[in-house]
Amino acid sequence: MTAHWDATFEKLVRAALTGYPAEAPLEPGVPLPAHGLDSLGMVGLSASLEDAYDFTFPDAALVPATFASPEKLWDTVTACLPGTP
Repeated sequence: MTAHWDATFEKLVRAALTGYPAEAPLEPGVPLPAHGLDSLGMVGLSASLEDAYDFTFPDAALVPATFASPEKLWDTVTACLPGTP
């Protein structure tokens, strides 16, 4: 699979993972919780993403399933961006 997100997203997600090898590609289906993203990390990552992309997650999106993988998280972020149909 090829990543379809930008460098900012990848940098922020990688910074939130404590157990993911720096040299490994960040694949869309990587289980983020298995690589160190816990509930506190989800809060920090959501705030970082909101700041970086200038949007606010709706409350319904702030659930563990949103942070299950980079692909799921990116899909949620892009759906929240202004101007997204």
